Amino acid sequence: MNRTGWTTVVAGGLGLVLLGWFLVANVLPDGSGPGRLPDTVTLKVAAGSELDDVLCAGGTSQAEESTGTPVRCKPGALVERLREETNVLLEPEFIGTLEAADAIVADRDRYDAAWFASDDYLRLALAAKGTDELTSSDPIMRSPVALGVHHGVAARLGWTDDAEVSWEEIARRAADGELGFLMTSPASSNSGLSTLAGVATAFDADPPLQSEDVGVVQDDVRQLFSGQLGRAASSGWLSDKFRENPTAYDAIFNYESELLALSKQVEDLDIVYPSDGTTEATYPLTLVDPEKQKAYETAVAWLRTAEVQEELSSISGRRPGLTSVDPSAGVPNNEVKALPLPDDLGTIDELIFTYFDEFAPKTRTTYLLDTSASMDEIKMNQLRRAFEGLAGDDTSISGQFKRFRKGERLAVYTYADEAAPLGDVVVEDQPERDPALNDLIDRVGDLTGHGGTAYYDAIDAAYGAIKASSEEGVTTSVVLMTDGEQNGGQSYAQLSKKYESAYRDLGVPLYVVLVGDAATSADPSLEQLVSFAEHTGGRDVVAKDAADLRKIFQEIRDYQ
Repeated sequence: MNRTGWTTVVAGGLGLVLLGWFLVANVLPDGSGPGRLPDTVTLKVAAGSELDDVLCAGGTSQAEESTGTPVRCKPGALVERLREETNVLLEPEFIGTLEAADAIVADRDRYDAAWFASDDYLRLALAAKGTDELTSSDPIMRSPVALGVHHGVAARLGWTDDAEVSWEEIARRAADGELGFLMTSPASSNSGLSTLAGVATAFDADPPLQSEDVGVVQDDVRQLFSGQLGRAASSGWLSDKFRENPTAYDAIFNYESELLALSKQVEDLDIVYPSDGTTEATYPLTLVDPEKQKAYETAVAWLRTAEVQEELSSISGRRPGLTSVDPSAGVPNNEVKALPLPDDLGTIDELIFTYFDEFAPKTRTTYLLDTSASMDEIKMNQLRRAFEGLAGDDTSISGQFKRFRKGERLAVYTYADEAAPLGDVVVEDQPERDPALNDLIDRVGDLTGHGGTAYYDAIDAAYGAIKASSEEGVTTSVVLMTDGEQNGGQSYAQLSKKYESAYRDLGVPLYVVLVGDAATSADPSLEQLVSFAEHTGGRDVVAKDAADLRKIFQEIRDYQ
């Protein structure tokens, strides 16, 4: 056989070997090719609540989101397809961005991956602990933070017909009283943090923003937040607040995808992109457990296929992570200038602290505490711990931003058979150093349970005191905690009549914390109480266990 013949045989044999290797590795059932793992692998994912549209069947209900504990859901069609086609099962647990950072910094084994609008804060928090070993994908989806404005307001301000609107213009209009808006809390939600970082970066002469720059841009940034009329813990809740009472607000800062969904429910909503740039959510799926690297890479590769990218855009109203894939119909494809976020944890933390100390409206909160016979020693102890956490005892990533602030006014009432004032203080110093505040907390710690439950009397007393000494420019709210049903005092009908005639114009929301048995009870009086809270613009929050009270009281701060 000549040399050419041997070459042909060798080449053919080598080709067969390579073909066999390819089939084993990529096609045969026991192979572990890039498209499918040999066995099912579950990725426990800490996820942002706005991702329920792509992760859940039917999304998550407000009732589920108000439990104060991480929420799970029935897997959606996309999650099922991912499992069928790749053998990777995503098991999402919905949790706040900073709360997730707390959990992962404390316990890297709690989650295998994280999927939020951004993983910047998580990455920086881990780096501060010297344990930043995260692997992040390229963007899965994209959605810039923008300003949704009623068309009539936009026309009045000259912001229509593709007008260029800078952060300076937006801030000036807010400072002049021409623009009142909603924004999520930067202590809980990435859209709120992105808005805060965006405007601060826009005013910074040499971005990215550094710690020493925060004080320099402070006066300019303060102009914007003089127009903030309310906030919420999540982007979804913020949209709900705007949709339920659209005439109360001129505008709302949120993700573009949330604004697109809102524009289908609220007539004539324009989307304004600051001309000097804004921050963009890129929704990276981030690996936390390196032992799940292969499953993670498989999931990311599948999520970034053109077909799935198109489907994600159609489902969520977000732009594809792959710029080579066109957005779904109705999703903008305009160029939006991206602003760099601060690149160190200290700058972001200082920015958030400055927001609460200098920019956010001062708050006035009246707490109504159940001291009926069912409030045992354990519940009372947890109640004290909740107040201690708000006074600075909680130094966790999320807890540090939700403490009482200098200048806040706090009033506490107890109620059993009747309501009685326990104390009223204005925080004069850092909470942990304020003797009057600590004395009030000591009195909360000395409470014992006795008698019945007359929470409508307590609500009446709180609203009556607020009306008698109303304060301009202060965000006022009432927080009622109960572990049981109404069994004394005035009726729901009596309070409702008085509220409509005397208290409604105050615009003060009531937040109801349902503890223990009250969290699962179907008693009509509790249903009426929750309905009343929603009527005031508030909501209910469920503490399934008394130990949740600390976290619940902090969560309510995001709405105040």
